[in-house]
Amino acid sequence: MFISNPREFRQLARKQALRIPLSRIRKFDRTQRDGAATVASLPCGTREGSGVSRLSGGADGSLGIAAAIRAVFVSDGAVHALDDPELGDITGAVRRLRHDGRDLVAKRRSWAAAHAERALAAEAVRRLGALAVDGFGRIEVCVPDLVPLDDRTAALVSPYLGRPLSASTDGLAGLSAKEIEDFLLAVLGCGVEASGCIPRNMFRRSGRTVLIDWEDALLVPAGTAAPGALTVMKWDIAWSDLAGRDLGLRKRITAEGDEEPTLDGFEAVLAAWLPAGLAAREVRRRGIELTLASELPTVRPKSASAARLGHLAEDVLPPGLGVFHTVLTARLRADQGEDAYADLLHRLDALTERARANSGRGLERLRRPWVLALFSTAELQLATDHQSLEQLVVRLEELRGVGGWDAARERAEVAEEVTARIARTAQGSLGLEGLELILRGSCAQGVLGRDSDVDFELSSPDHPNGHRALEDLVIEALACLGLAAEGSAARPTERDVVSADGMLSRDLHEWFELRRPGMDHHSLGWVATAIAAPSTAVTSRPSEYEQRGRELTAKYLWFESRALLARLVFTRAAAAPPPVKLVAQLSLLNELVSGDEAAEVEALVRRAFALREAADPAPPAPDLDVEVEQLAHRLDVLRRRLGVPGPRKL
Repeated sequence: MFISNPREFRQLARKQALRIPLSRIRKFDRTQRDGAATVASLPCGTREGSGVSRLSGGADGSLGIAAAIRAVFVSDGAVHALDDPELGDITGAVRRLRHDGRDLVAKRRSWAAAHAERALAAEAVRRLGALAVDGFGRIEVCVPDLVPLDDRTAALVSPYLGRPLSASTDGLAGLSAKEIEDFLLAVLGCGVEASGCIPRNMFRRSGRTVLIDWEDALLVPAGTAAPGALTVMKWDIAWSDLAGRDLGLRKRITAEGDEEPTLDGFEAVLAAWLPAGLAAREVRRRGIELTLASELPTVRPKSASAARLGHLAEDVLPPGLGVFHTVLTARLRADQGEDAYADLLHRLDALTERARANSGRGLERLRRPWVLALFSTAELQLATDHQSLEQLVVRLEELRGVGGWDAARERAEVAEEVTARIARTAQGSLGLEGLELILRGSCAQGVLGRDSDVDFELSSPDHPNGHRALEDLVIEALACLGLAAEGSAARPTERDVVSADGMLSRDLHEWFELRRPGMDHHSLGWVATAIAAPSTAVTSRPSEYEQRGRELTAKYLWFESRALLARLVFTRAAAAPPPVKLVAQLSLLNELVSGDEAAEVEALVRRAFALREAADPAPPAPDLDVEVEQLAHRLDVLRRRLGVPGPRKL
């Protein structure tokens, strides 16, 4: 429901004591997009004589400004933008430009978000009125103009206001903790809970303070004295960052106690890693505790800003890794001390400075070194005879696109080590060491094609279908390091091998592939105690997957040839447990079948692999289909000779 009358809203808010973003109480007419070449005429600043100039000075000027603003956001827009490190943006979403002698700052957002933020700023103007606070002077709100960029996005445009308070080289810039507390509570008392009332969004100009960035503001009843816990946390971190020490605002400002809060995005990710059934209030408490531990300033001299890097992590990293940055840095600080923590901050800060030097174009390239810095720092106590995570990732990059059997074997070996290291660090940081990492697929079999995924699961008797949230985190991290991976969500659904109670099951071919990292042989971990090995009756008939029928593709024949080899090894080899890696399985063939048959099996496996490599990426070679048919025929002939089941012919 939208409430279009602010008086209605105030009455409702007083009655129900609600915290509601203004985006919930204003309904915007989508027809405002008409005449998209013009700039909205809302001024930055609100009262006559405010001293903050309005942006648009008539239709002609508006058209010129709109074109200039669009120009800085096109693909080569960096050539139109001014280089300004003070903006603190490496995503390319905030640009500074000069037009007709005026310095402007433009921030790109979605249409809905841009409208909502501008409306919040306008309502904040009305509510704050003539507010003045000791140490800050008169408080003014910058209401940005809005310039449409395309059908989905718009730019919020404001005058360039100079260096923010966060750029002060004089600690709190003459402010006392009491003055900061009074300022925050004064704004709150006017009915605006603004978690963005922090130094990077504040500009001191001739005895007054101008506030920007209202996207997260909440409208509350006038006279409110207790902000939300998340707001207090954000104030505490940002103002402590300016001071270079923990100001302890959380001890000075009493937060409102939500009985059962609605979790935000950060908390929802965190909750999936915590014990099931934890109350939302406890999840929030832990999230705040971790964030404070991660982002409050370190006492080490010349340390990089933990608060700024924590904020950047949200922009640089995928959602799960953004939250994990907070968890890992908090744990690192507690376990390895301030020096190790400060060293990591310095390393991350250097990465962001290099990305900023690329005019905000290095966001994607920044993800890999950021993830490497996090995970490699966390495993510093690794034995010195191991290759570093950085060395392994470099080797993976060297193998990218390299075809052939030998490259696939090395790729599988390196990918296995990287996956194991990432999973181990993630488990240790999150307290989920009870889960077992089990590989499957071609990586488990030791031959990982250049376009193949790493298939794995992190499971246990308590999580027999995998811990999906942890697996998703590992998948995100591996993707940043150049490895595509799939977790339990991609497991085969066939039920060839079933537990005694019928609750757990495995596809037969997946069963043959299961292996824990560091083991060459069949190594099922907890699965071995939950599901008995398949009987002879199961292994001697086509699997559920094979009963669906053969697909005449190189990918299917690569599976089919490996299935033939695995059946021979698992049903005839004396070795217990049998090997899973293809090279070890091929070495046993002469003990299982005649010399000619062993040579033919190996030839078929290697040729199927070569065809799989040739078919990926598409489009395949013109004569590939013919060779696929020929290889399928050879597999059929050989299976009949060996008495081994296979796929149904369609």
